[in-house]
Amino acid sequence: MIYTTLNEKIIKTIYKKRDNWSHKGDFGKVLIIGGSDVYTGSPAIVALSSIRAGADLTKIIAPKRAADICAGFSPEIITIALDSDKLTSSAFQVIKEEAEKYDVIVIGNGIETGYEQSLLVNKILKEINKKIIVDADAIKMADLSLLGKNMILTPNSNEFNVLFKEEPSKDLEKRIKQVYEKARQFNTTILLKGHVDVISNGEKTFINKTNSVYMTKGGTGDSLAGICSAAVCQDNDLAEAAAAAAFINGYSGRTAAKSERESFSTMHLIDNIEKTINKWRYQ
Repeated sequence: MIYTTLNEKIIKTIYKKRDNWSHKGDFGKVLIIGGSDVYTGSPAIVALSSIRAGADLTKIIAPKRAADICAGFSPEIITIALDSDKLTSSAFQVIKEEAEKYDVIVIGNGIETGYEQSLLVNKILKEINKKIIVDADAIKMADLSLLGKNMILTPNSNEFNVLFKEEPSKDLEKRIKQVYEKARQFNTTILLKGHVDVISNGEKTFINKTNSVYMTKGGTGDSLAGICSAAVCQDNDLAEAAAAAAFINGYSGRTAAKSERESFSTMHLIDNIEKTINKWRYQ
């Protein structure tokens, strides 16, 4: 298998010098669909990470309790609160109308699994023609026939197994081949999270080794999805954007973990995102 081991050069590939006459929205608007009464903070982590990684605007559509909690994280986060305790297919029309105004959709963080959520996820994949980051529980419910080149899937090993009915190998060479073959078969981009991340669109394949053993805390996958959405907003190749997100998320987490160790949290990771990007972006 031919693949590229990621280094800091991927950041310069994604983050280019901005025109002095740039204005709000030029560098991306991200719509985040997630949350439930149980998992209230996941969409906020996505939004904060997306903002720190360069997206201009983020909006969250979530059940009321989750939306209200997310709004309290930052005045920069816009929310639409649904009158429900979970996301259902009845929210589709609102989502469709909002999606027309946004560049990238992130779906799955904190939504939980269920029949109604499954209907909603697959209706979005089928009917909304935008760049879509499919994460967390949305991966488990996705219809394989609806996957496409406008999508990035960001599964962990369990989610990969649920979706593709194939357990990822711990042998790195075999793992790389699995991701490459599934990405090629379904004409999509896959970022398989792990000690070593593997990213492929069936043509280009990357591995990322920046992760830390302390990045076992809840939320680090949400931060990855947020960074990924911001990288995609820069109007780049999806595989390269996913690769950059993996590098930035891992390096930011590893930097934070050097001082925090067992006390590490995803909020520490988020605080290091801009430092990672600014360390190697254009000068």
